[in-house]
Amino acid sequence: MTTARDRLLGWIDGERERQVDLLRSLTRIDTCTPPGDTTAAAELVSRFLAGEGISWRTEAPRPEMPNLVSPFAGRGEGRHLVLNGHLDVFPVGDRSAWSRDPLSGEVADGRVHGRGTVDMKCGTTALLFVHAYLHRLRSDLAGRVTLTVVSDEETGGRWGSGWLTGRCGDEVLGDCVLNTEPSGLGTVRFGEKSMLWLRFTVEGPGGHSAYPHLGASANRRAAHLVRDLEAIESRAPAEPSVVRETLDRPEVRAAIEASLGAGAAGVMRRVSMNVGTVRGGAAINMLPAKCVLDVDLRLPVGISRAEARAEAVSIAERHPGVRCEELDTGGIEASWSDPGHEMVGHLVRNARCGPGGATPQPVVGLGGTDTRFWRARGVPAFVHGCSPAGMGAADESVGIEEFRRVLRTHALAAFDYLRA
Repeated sequence: MTTARDRLLGWIDGERERQVDLLRSLTRIDTCTPPGDTTAAAELVSRFLAGEGISWRTEAPRPEMPNLVSPFAGRGEGRHLVLNGHLDVFPVGDRSAWSRDPLSGEVADGRVHGRGTVDMKCGTTALLFVHAYLHRLRSDLAGRVTLTVVSDEETGGRWGSGWLTGRCGDEVLGDCVLNTEPSGLGTVRFGEKSMLWLRFTVEGPGGHSAYPHLGASANRRAAHLVRDLEAIESRAPAEPSVVRETLDRPEVRAAIEASLGAGAAGVMRRVSMNVGTVRGGAAINMLPAKCVLDVDLRLPVGISRAEARAEAVSIAERHPGVRCEELDTGGIEASWSDPGHEMVGHLVRNARCGPGGATPQPVVGLGGTDTRFWRARGVPAFVHGCSPAGMGAADESVGIEEFRRVLRTHALAAFDYLRA
């Protein structure tokens, strides 16, 4: 007798070409931010849902950044599972650095090539098929499923997941969230660091560079400020015991290093600082009167935004002519869900049992994802996706079989969660 799970596995294995074709089609649509126009990509997603007989609606606080919400109900009362992915991607950058057209969606060497294939068009495509397959099985499932395909993730999520979770309430909050951002097949992200973005404006008298005794360089003052700000990176976090005990496990540390690169286990548990932009000066022979620094602080679980901000402001106050202001990132603290949550078990078991499967380990993400908006409202949220290698870089590409393993793991984990 063919079971619902058998049918699910049959679709996953039998629709390989269709899965890859949709990923390629999505890659060919320019959704780079800026400008962040995702309307054409949203239309492609809408056509896919319509072809599956699935309803959806659009939430578009900004017309060029539509968000799609697609709910359906199972056979009766049960859990509410939310699937979350995004359409916007990083800019292409210098096209001359690319070996192929960055919007080609070309298949070569078992990989789909193009900007956003890793972050996160492969993951969003995977969730579209997960949603479709669960919809086909809705008479065998209890509860509800809601797919959220959003825009504006790369610039903070204010008009995407932040808008949905703040305006749509129970319709999109659910009991658990699955997200397919790049994380590495050897990991399940149960938490993530917080983003604290600060702008420092440094001003001085300026003048002629041959007469430094009569003026001062705002750029030089800014360099001294950056040196002192590095002290924030040494602040020790007060980790909750379950987070500390999970991340201390040798197998978890090994998985972090393997998936995210040598040194990642240390970066995961401390503040990291990046001076993202520096704007100052008009000519080589002038003392700049103004310099503006945009600084990205990533805060681990156990360090609050308030304490990091207070230390940054205190340091700035020791430097003449410096102002500090916070840029909007949603104001959400470093977040985490229970690493022992049932959904982690479903993801781990199904990843391990798949072709070429390994045992993913629970980790905290280095980068931000939209799952923070759900955790901030008390909803458990977990991330499992392809390797982050190459995201945002020239010649970005994703392995087709890796993409399909992510699809398989999420489809089976979601099925098991709704059947439990």
